[in-house]
Amino acid sequence: MSRPFQIEISESLEELEKAIRHATAASSKERLQMLYWLKSGQVSSRRSLAERLGRDEATITRWVRKYKDEGRRGLLEVKHAPGKVPLISGSDLYQFCMKIR
Repeated sequence: MSRPFQIEISESLEELEKAIRHATAASSKERLQMLYWLKSGQVSSRRSLAERLGRDEATITRWVRKYKDEGRRGLLEVKHAPGKVPLISGSDLYQFCMKIR
């Protein structure tokens, strides 16, 4: 038997609707949609939420934990790999590009 699925959504339905409309990234929209469905009571289990979003239950669990720990801002944060530090940057890069032309 799985753990009960209980989460307190601090945002109102109106705030979530507005955030969904203004979200530009698909990942943000789907996470906000999850919060909206939970807040409105349309979904009551991880499994049904995972089926609606087309995600694994482990992903839903991770998102819910992130929301509980860090709030909406933490849930919507998309991390990017830092990548390699450029060897030439700023005005040096501009001067280099101008020499090549």
